[in-house]
Amino acid sequence: MSPSSHFIMSWLSSNLIKGRVRERRIITISGIAPDIDGVGLLIDPILRMAGHSSNLWGEWHHSLHNLGFCLFVTCIAYITASINKFKVACMAFLLFHLHLVCDLIGSKGPDGYQWPLSYLSPFSEVVTLSWKYQWELNAWPNIAIALVLYLVMFRCIKYKKRSPFEIMSKKADDAFFRIFDRFK
Repeated sequence: MSPSSHFIMSWLSSNLIKGRVRERRIITISGIAPDIDGVGLLIDPILRMAGHSSNLWGEWHHSLHNLGFCLFVTCIAYITASINKFKVACMAFLLFHLHLVCDLIGSKGPDGYQWPLSYLSPFSEVVTLSWKYQWELNAWPNIAIALVLYLVMFRCIKYKKRSPFEIMSKKADDAFFRIFDRFK
């Protein structure tokens, strides 16, 4: 599943519990946190242009898709939430795992390589998860899921009067609604 789909899915899920924007922000970030390890895609070309050799993406991609990082993210969610701490931490834990499940079923690379996840890492490398029917990242099921997520997102925007841009800032959310209101 693409990072944008993980983001929308996480933001929609954050709207399921009562809370303020702070709690929705924490939950949403928890749901996309495993993809932080893909930042090498941005850094590697910059370092290469500067004359350095870099393979951060190759070395680190999917290294945070595991129980160890999930527990870290869950603890941070609990600590940083100002209300409903336990619910926020539970949502963080669940969304992290939903992210892993979505990646297991729909994140095969264009070269056919399936991304196995070392679930118990860093505690153990005994359990490695993969699914032989995993579809490619750009396959129709991922596109269909993304379309459904966007439809639900716009319904949520309409009825809850908030958008995923609230995760970035109040100004970004307000700017979105200035544009959104023009199309009513």
